[in-house]
Amino acid sequence: MKLILLPGLDGTGLLFEPLLEQLSDACAVQVIRYSPDQCQSMQTLAAQVREQVVFDSDTVLLAESFSGLVAMELLRQPIPLHSVIFCASFASAPRPWLLKLTTVLPLEMLFRLPLPNFLLRGLGLNTRLVGLIRQVREQVSPAVLVYRLRLIAAAQTLVLEKPWDVPCYYWQAADDWAVPARCAEALRQYFTAVTVTRIQQSGHFLLQSQPVVCAAIIETVRSTPPPDVG
Repeated sequence: MKLILLPGLDGTGLLFEPLLEQLSDACAVQVIRYSPDQCQSMQTLAAQVREQVVFDSDTVLLAESFSGLVAMELLRQPIPLHSVIFCASFASAPRPWLLKLTTVLPLEMLFRLPLPNFLLRGLGLNTRLVGLIRQVREQVSPAVLVYRLRLIAAAQTLVLEKPWDVPCYYWQAADDWAVPARCAEALRQYFTAVTVTRIQQSGHFLLQSQPVVCAAIIETVRSTPPPDVG
């Protein structure tokens, strides 16, 4: 079994460090990283993932936040999978009003400003996560972050002829300020089976705040045989 990790908005993969430390050595992991300085479409990002990964029925795909949209693009191809996990994520724009907001606010300028400690701590982030976020900010172009926010804001609901048979797991943060709870239920129109797990004492940075819990759930997912759909 192999685990493919698709990163959140930053695209660096750095924020997976707390989770990677908790995963079993028996778990083969591949972390995908997106360009820190190129504005790329969902189609381009998905194509780059396909170039890097050999997908088969032993592959578990974990998409964090922004990468839920990349996972949806990959599944449209389609690709063979054991299962797919959406972590604090979404299949279309989580907040429709965000599209207008991304066009009127000077987001690129805001992303260039230093992040004050009181704001980061106010979001419930621990010292280590604050440090990782600061590393991310140094690596990723503000223009790229803004572009990806606009991709999220503009993401439309897909229309499928029939739901996908691949088992889908949704990890929902109990206190997610960025992604509303309805995004979990919205996935049921795309998959024949969706298992929703609500994880307590977690905000949007779910993998980082509860890495032990998430690693344990991954082990459960990996040990579950995929359904025979042939």
